[in-house]
Amino acid sequence: MVNSATDPVTVNDTTKLVKDIAELYLSEKFSDITLIVGKEKIFAHKVILAARSEYFEGLLYEDGRGTDQSELEITLDTTPAALRNVLRFLYTGSITITSSDLDSILELIGLAHQFSLTDLEVAAGNKIKSNLNLKNICTVLNTANLYELTELRDACHSFMDQHASEILNDDCFNNLSQKSLIKLLERDTFFAPEIDIFKGVAQWCRSNNYISGLVVKCVRLSWLSVVEIVSIVWPLKLVACEDLLQAIAEIVEVKPKTSSCRAKLMVDINVATAEYNAKVLTGYSTYLLAGNRDVNRYSTSTLGDKDGFTIKFGTPVLINHISTQLWDKDFRFYQYYVEVSTDQKHWEKVIDYQEYSCRSFQNLYFEDRVVQFVRLVGTRDTAEPGFHLVFFEAYFKRNVPKILNGIIRPTTNVATTAKSAVVIEGTNGGALLDGVTANYSNYAKHGIGSGGIVVQLGQPYIISSMKLLLWDQDTRTYKYYVETSVNKSEWTIVADHRNEESKSWQVLRFSERPVVFIRITGTSNSANSEFHLLHFECPASEEAKTY
Repeated sequence: MVNSATDPVTVNDTTKLVKDIAELYLSEKFSDITLIVGKEKIFAHKVILAARSEYFEGLLYEDGRGTDQSELEITLDTTPAALRNVLRFLYTGSITITSSDLDSILELIGLAHQFSLTDLEVAAGNKIKSNLNLKNICTVLNTANLYELTELRDACHSFMDQHASEILNDDCFNNLSQKSLIKLLERDTFFAPEIDIFKGVAQWCRSNNYISGLVVKCVRLSWLSVVEIVSIVWPLKLVACEDLLQAIAEIVEVKPKTSSCRAKLMVDINVATAEYNAKVLTGYSTYLLAGNRDVNRYSTSTLGDKDGFTIKFGTPVLINHISTQLWDKDFRFYQYYVEVSTDQKHWEKVIDYQEYSCRSFQNLYFEDRVVQFVRLVGTRDTAEPGFHLVFFEAYFKRNVPKILNGIIRPTTNVATTAKSAVVIEGTNGGALLDGVTANYSNYAKHGIGSGGIVVQLGQPYIISSMKLLLWDQDTRTYKYYVETSVNKSEWTIVADHRNEESKSWQVLRFSERPVVFIRITGTSNSANSEFHLLHFECPASEEAKTY
């Protein structure tokens, strides 16, 4: 069909537009402003500069009125080459950043920051992040802190955490700005012997003619020994006598410590191994830290013994995740708690499952903690007076699930065999788990008026929804209700369908709560005297499936 004269026609000349503007880069053609850097003059165009940069917009078109000036002296600490690079980006929208010259990239970051070119600033910072080393790290950190480049600063800190001792002994340490040094020393994970940190700070003070006490206050004196304070710290006169006395009082435990211990950060690495000098102090253990997964080779501690399994790491470490396995060759369940400490004297409880029934694999998460000692104390075993573990691992994880009071709030189905869930009541219960819905001859059931179907999760989870698939290969309907419990003794009804006809997929939602046991009880089947359940999951996936 032929277009009429009134039909709109789109003409796309974007490529030529970009090419035409790019050709004005450094061109005297139509130039109405000359940028002066040192003795060099660079031709430019006010409208392009102002359109691409808030800095130039404010400078050249203050209050919306254009300036009459034809020359503009750039007083920033920069070179003509760096300014031309930035102008290329303004005129063409692209720039190639190489890693061959760190000073040039840092200069580019400075100009991009001054000219409010966030994309260029971030891109240059990302280029540096991939090329950090011991020679440039302190210079890059100074730049990141100067321009408040959060991602670049965090990358520098992560690098320095892994190379703390080397950096303390390198001349570059003395080149850190006061702001950079303070922010670095405030980190728990800038890990080195505290006396080495003091020595590094003392050298930095000498090199920078430093007399203020702000940097010295970042040294955690109470984690030194009295001998180190008396023989090394006190003679240098960098710390006030009253501060030294306070530190000594904390060391000998006359006063509580006012600073936390530094910790080694190892991301996604199991620090509970002999390789990292971890060892089991209490509990009958041979295989606990050996990577064992054989349930026939388990370790034991006495139920209720307050020392339980006590594990000592080779150094203080930052952790937020523990993975372990409770012996699970029968249907017993356990109750227990986990405590952490830096000195084996002062303990903090990070997991308290004394009211929750747990079995098999345990994935535990808690807020980041500086730890050198962990102890797991069993308080209940439903079969015998022992607490049995197959393996123990400890990690720091960057990505952690949402938790509430030490209990995971899952976003995916945890009623699976992979998550240690089991069906402990009901016939053919194994058919319920793991999302197998194609085989309609393989379903869980119980007699109406006789018990129910009970699912036990591996550990407590914060749950607010469930999904069921009632056997639905004909027109039959069911009536049922669902209860939850954390200990199999006290039950709460979360869904009551005893007075309505239900069939096929059921999505149940209720106020969130800790859940270990789920009991599904059928009260009616319009076809026969059994309750048939093909699939169960919690929490429920977003959409109910239909077949």
